[in-house]
Amino acid sequence: MTLIEFLIFVAVGCGVGFLAGLFGVGGGFIMVPILIFSYEHLGFSPSVLTHIAIGTSLFVVVFACFTGAYQHRKHESIHWHSVFVIGLSSALTAFMTTWLAAALSGKHLQMVFAIIVMAASIRMLTESEIQARKKLEFSSKPSLFRLTGVGITIGVVSALAGIGGGVIAVPMMYFFINMPLKLVIGTSSAIVFFTALFSVLGYIMNGIGRTGLPEWSLGFVDFQRGAALAIGTILLARVGAYVSFKSHPHRLRKLFAFFIILISIYMLVK
Repeated sequence: MTLIEFLIFVAVGCGVGFLAGLFGVGGGFIMVPILIFSYEHLGFSPSVLTHIAIGTSLFVVVFACFTGAYQHRKHESIHWHSVFVIGLSSALTAFMTTWLAAALSGKHLQMVFAIIVMAASIRMLTESEIQARKKLEFSSKPSLFRLTGVGITIGVVSALAGIGGGVIAVPMMYFFINMPLKLVIGTSSAIVFFTALFSVLGYIMNGIGRTGLPEWSLGFVDFQRGAALAIGTILLARVGAYVSFKSHPHRLRKLFAFFIILISIYMLVK
């Protein structure tokens, strides 16, 4: 890995970190396509390159969400009861689902990734501002059944799509738990940290012994590019979280949805 390539990945990590803090996501929907393109350019086998991209992305998500969650905690925008229930159920589900992800082809994983995040973003984009205003206060405590269901869904999506789960956690908590968007974003950051941590452990275990992996990798995690991306995310995740806290919820939701739709279209066309 050259110095220029390292600096490029640090710069990408800065953008990922800012968006992770801004939207309460891990940034995997940005890193996975970039890493896939990088590994294709380097000539890695199609049978493993998507898995490496996903495992490495999840490794970086751990750092991005930890930094973002720390900043959101300072603004008291995390609902800790939801974090514990959703985080535990999603983390365990993600860990158990990684064996399925390791068995699927890279092309199937890319399609799963694109379809899931596009469906979630379209649902957010079509909500009216009047409906959104009804969710400015979190008046009722969500049931354990709903929280666990959300957690299981996030865990499956995280392991199959190579994301921390924020792109599905945010709309699910927003629509099914009726949590205000700013509280959703802070809570999502903390949840995704736990989900990504267990997911990356699964990718490491399921990738050990596979051939055709990059140098300095452990299982399906490429520590060279992962470290460069992680440095960038740590630098700007707190900035993104601060901007999120100061932003108008309705505009923030629209921006989030538009951005994810563009990423999804790119993945499907590719």
